[in-house]
Amino acid sequence: MSGTQLTLLVPKAARDAHAELLAALGTEANPAQWMVFMDAVTRLLPDVLSSGRPSKDAIQRSAIGQLGFTSWQAMIEAPTDASGLGWNFSGWKAWRRAWTAVQAYPWLRQEPLTSSEVNSIVLDCKRDGIQFPGSAGELEAIRQGRKEAQEARKAETVQALTQRAETAEKALQEASALARSVTDQLNQVQQQLATALGQVAEQAEVIGTLKAEKSQVETNRDFWKNKAQAKPAQPAQPQAEAPQLGLWKRLMRWLMGSK
Repeated sequence: MSGTQLTLLVPKAARDAHAELLAALGTEANPAQWMVFMDAVTRLLPDVLSSGRPSKDAIQRSAIGQLGFTSWQAMIEAPTDASGLGWNFSGWKAWRRAWTAVQAYPWLRQEPLTSSEVNSIVLDCKRDGIQFPGSAGELEAIRQGRKEAQEARKAETVQALTQRAETAEKALQEASALARSVTDQLNQVQQQLATALGQVAEQAEVIGTLKAEKSQVETNRDFWKNKAQAKPAQPAQPQAEAPQLGLWKRLMRWLMGSK
């Protein structure tokens, strides 16, 4: 085979690989379509799935380089009319992670699982500290157990929330009763205060009246006192001398014991 014929053959193979990869991307109608694509990549671009980054020489020799790209990511993100796949690299990385699980557990190939579902199973098993299921039956058992556990936790949560609501309602009722009691006590105190203030006002009025009366009495007293002091003194009346007892009467009193 001449060099010219070989050159013409390689681009056709690359174009065929590109067409097959586009067809393998498929549509979302088949949840497991991503596995078809990964099978095609494994067969057409084995270096892409090898550990580590493919070498520059490997890229150039593969359909990636023959289609004019310097990396697998560049081919994935390029438009389809430019020999790319019109896809996104983050989606590829998610598919590759899920494909690792499929290669480790071949029974997954028979299940209509999306790459997201496979990755979720891996993460759930790792989180729960359990082994990856060895069959579809084990997967269903794990899912059922997880569902029951979630329902139990949900029931516990509902019960806890109900208890909290009841406790809060009881506390509210107690607080309302206390508020009413305090309000009643406050009303009583206000009534007592109003009564006391009224009594004080009455006593103040009585005291004011008594003070006025006292002042009037003092005024009258001073008036009559001054008037009495201003009246001229009366001449003293001569006192009559006691009559002299006769000698005979004095003797008789002495004999009878009179002083």
